[in-house]
Amino acid sequence: MKKDNFYAKTAFILSLGFWIPLFNIGLTIVSIFFACKALKLVDKDPKKYSGRTLAIIALILSITTLVGMFAGLIYWLVLNS
Repeated sequence: MKKDNFYAKTAFILSLGFWIPLFNIGLTIVSIFFACKALKLVDKDPKKYSGRTLAIIALILSITTLVGMFAGLIYWLVLNS
């Protein structure tokens, strides 16, 4: 029986916090950390751990959020200079 991967679930829940202003940067960075840790656990012992899909989705959401935040910041800086 496979164990639920706590890190994958946590990463997914934190990656959904991209819409919370001021907290989204911290939540995104922590979500990337947990998603990477979950993927390492699943790769290390796939028969023991589950949650690969959740970890990948969390990683995609978090990276997309970071890219969007930095693109928006650069766009704002260019417009206001």
